[in-house]
Amino acid sequence: MPNACRQKIVGRLESQFQPERWSHQLVTASNYTEWAQAAQHLDVPLGRDYWRRSPASPLYDYELIDSRVTLIRAMRREGNVYGLMNVLRSGLLRNLGNITAPKLFNISFAGTKCLIEDYISEYIAAIVDIASLPPPASPDGTQSPAELVPAEWEDGEISGGAGAADDPGGLAQLSTPETRQIRGGLANATIPTQHKLDFIRDTRQGFGRSALVLQGGAIFGMCHLGVVKALHEQGLLPRIIVGTATGAMMAALVGVHPEEDLLPILTGEGIDLSAFAGRTGEAHSRSKGGFKQSMQTRWATLARRVRRFRKEGYFLDVKVLEECVRANVGDLTFEEAFNRSRRILNITVVTDDNEGIPTLLNYVTTPNVVRPLFFPFSFHQTVL
Repeated sequence: MPNACRQKIVGRLESQFQPERWSHQLVTASNYTEWAQAAQHLDVPLGRDYWRRSPASPLYDYELIDSRVTLIRAMRREGNVYGLMNVLRSGLLRNLGNITAPKLFNISFAGTKCLIEDYISEYIAAIVDIASLPPPASPDGTQSPAELVPAEWEDGEISGGAGAADDPGGLAQLSTPETRQIRGGLANATIPTQHKLDFIRDTRQGFGRSALVLQGGAIFGMCHLGVVKALHEQGLLPRIIVGTATGAMMAALVGVHPEEDLLPILTGEGIDLSAFAGRTGEAHSRSKGGFKQSMQTRWATLARRVRRFRKEGYFLDVKVLEECVRANVGDLTFEEAFNRSRRILNITVVTDDNEGIPTLLNYVTTPNVVRPLFFPFSFHQTVL
């Protein structure tokens, strides 16, 4: 029996007889790789791996998706560049065939239907192929050097891996004839640079750009950093980040740091929490007096917070939170933050009476405004 088959059978048997192990790993995973491995194994005893491999489902138009996958593969195999571009243009809809239905992502731990994942992979591969095609030969018969897609036409993603901030998709490597690995009929195809730019412009206009929205969270706001860390490690962290409530603080942490300084922030090693040190030490020293002293301290703290809420409108001491944010974010304007990180930080500010349309702050609308502070327990927002 081949080793690959043996390993597959052994892995399936392990998954069937150790669901508790994979369930525990799923909960305690420290990164996406560990989580994905546990999710795939946990799907086996639950029978959800069969659901993933079976394309049929009343939740989406699987026949449409399957026909488009077949069509894209045929265009790539035949080397029909303009036919491929037309197919891609006509299908650049986020919810084509209802593939983004939430129920499709709530059944299996490991993901959604394999057909949907294949469809997305084929789209990505086709777009990368078109972006890396060289221009036609010059009139004198010599082959023109491959031209890169200008940065203003890139899709807005910053790769957490090999791609640099100014070359997010790694197009610099894909666009040279020596490193291009286009197979099938597209291996010898060419396309004028202007046609390539028109295609990228039209598709981005129709499809839009991905954005990460960090909304609320209160005391669980730090969980946002785990989501950002997982996306960053997979090279999927968008350039556009939106923050509201406590998520605004997390978005600011990400939006003001350059690529090389981002990972320590996401792991917690680069976050300055010294603003809370004094209050934590004070509370600890008070608690040494025993249960009676602890109860007195708690009542005193509660009374102080009630008085603060009646006078200022919030329970917690926002000055401590302000010191923490200033220590980690600094007094940067939105334009300075953009120039530093090349990410587009968006913060929404709601008026005190919660009436009207929220104000959107970013490097375009308010370039000279210093970063906003949000005080999550007071439902009050301030812009410095």
